[in-house]
Amino acid sequence: MKSPFPYKLLITTSGTGSRLGEVTKHTNKALVPIAGRPTISHILDLYDPSIPIVITLGYLAEQVREFFANNYQDRTITFVTVDPYEGPGSSLGYSLLRTEPLLQSPFIFHACDTILTQDAPSPDRNWAAGYAPPAGMDTGQYRTQQIVGGQITALLEKGEPGFQAIHIGVTGIASYTEFWETLHALYESKPEDTGWSDVHVVDAMIKKDIPFHSVLFDPWLDTGNLNALAATQGYLGQ
Repeated sequence: MKSPFPYKLLITTSGTGSRLGEVTKHTNKALVPIAGRPTISHILDLYDPSIPIVITLGYLAEQVREFFANNYQDRTITFVTVDPYEGPGSSLGYSLLRTEPLLQSPFIFHACDTILTQDAPSPDRNWAAGYAPPAGMDTGQYRTQQIVGGQITALLEKGEPGFQAIHIGVTGIASYTEFWETLHALYESKPEDTGWSDVHVVDAMIKKDIPFHSVLFDPWLDTGNLNALAATQGYLGQ
């Protein structure tokens, strides 16, 4: 991706990847190999090397540090240590909060278990990536988007009906001040909640009439659970 628009890229690698079971027992989720390369390398292929990157560290943090030291010396990377990264007080929302001082500008949040096969737009407006599922797909494990005229009207919890797309974990944040204000308010209302995520922040912003455009991607390659990981490995070639 090449864009004159100035922004940063945020990738969270701090979580344990528990849905992958034994696969992540000794390997950080971002480093699970696909087609001979770690997942995060497939993600970084999408972004111009000049874009500054912020990466959260927690579970098996030294693996991630060492990987970047050995492979991406030419990139501008800042690591943020997240503690706790599991158990009470941990959440994706908490991990995001730890990066706030470094992200006082538009940014893209890219979850480390999502691989896109097309370029994402720059965050010169708010957007969230989605995937329109084919008939018969089991969507119950995913949060989803309600969309009207290209605009997201709500982000729904897992299993809720009435959606048009799966929310796939890549979000462009132009309204970064409002993003951080909203995340603070949510987190501080219940800091022990381990479920806080970008979804709750974006949905709350939408409820405050801050628009988010849905950007649909097809195919979407998921690596967050065992079945999806196997399908992605098959698509890209093990």
